[in-house]
Amino acid sequence: MKLLGTVLLTLLPMSAASAPQVWLGASGGYTHIVPDGSGQTSKNGYHLFLDASAETTTGNWNLGVGGGFFYNRVYSDGERDFPTDDPDVVREQRNLRIETRAGSAALSARYRLWDGHIEAGLLIRHLFGSSLSFSQDKDSNQSKFFVGPQLILKTAADTAWMQRVDLNLTSDLNVPKRRVYLLAAGFAIGRTWPITQPPQPEPASKPAERFEEILADKVINFPSGSSQLQEPALTFLKEFGQFLQKHPEHWQSMTVEGHTDKKGKLDYNMKLSQDRSDAVRRVIVDQGVVQNKVHAQGFGPTRPLKDGDSPEILALNRRVVMVFTISHREGRQEVSREIQRLRQKHFGE
Repeated sequence: MKLLGTVLLTLLPMSAASAPQVWLGASGGYTHIVPDGSGQTSKNGYHLFLDASAETTTGNWNLGVGGGFFYNRVYSDGERDFPTDDPDVVREQRNLRIETRAGSAALSARYRLWDGHIEAGLLIRHLFGSSLSFSQDKDSNQSKFFVGPQLILKTAADTAWMQRVDLNLTSDLNVPKRRVYLLAAGFAIGRTWPITQPPQPEPASKPAERFEEILADKVINFPSGSSQLQEPALTFLKEFGQFLQKHPEHWQSMTVEGHTDKKGKLDYNMKLSQDRSDAVRRVIVDQGVVQNKVHAQGFGPTRPLKDGDSPEILALNRRVVMVFTISHREGRQEVSREIQRLRQKHFGE
């Protein structure tokens, strides 16, 4: 436990670039035990984890630490016949139920794929308790380690709460005389921390104001036919999302509009513009911005800035527009000033 705590204190400061997330979840699944000795049969059962964890993102990596409760039950017809009166030795029993209850601590490192919807990486579990032999034998070692691959699927939802599905397979490193496999699937809900409260609405005498910031194709750039963001646009959006997360008083809501040129089929361009606006929104939300304040909408080629077929006009019509709703003029000035600062920093404008 002391080792895991040290790693936690080391990892969390690395990820100051994004707001940490707090998750609560439950998982369970299949337990398979293979004894090392001859003449013994494999055992099967089930297990349950109840976990709380804190996670943070640095670059494309998600780092997490957590803890909770572990319960395991397997069934056996007895492993050996011990001809002894020693009270610490369990005699052979029929239909024996072997239970394990322990505390659990976990470390994870996962790489983010497909705009963060899927994460894949390594999970390390530390189980600690008074009986962790997973057998009839007594075991003085009160600490066991498990390691294995982990796959996370995060659902997209325009709500303050996030959801995810977890699948992992771990195997023990130090359970004596047997190999223990834990195949688990689970579900968790989470929120960014600290929880950012939406700004209080302004009095009716001060109606909200809307304004637009047009980001040309050279600023928010995508490869042809793709919704994959490129550098330096990706860093530009991350830093702008961090600004919005730190200063919710400057704005009430935001809509990311995606626009394409008129080359190609209309249905294809409508979907492409929606995918691109969704990609921009995800980067901003990943910085800890309240999800239900940021929306995305694709218009394809239906709202050109200028009609024409020249390369210059087509490039002009390919754009991302950020439409803000604000409650005071100072907020507009601060948001516009930050966008201009980031454009100068990353694009030299």
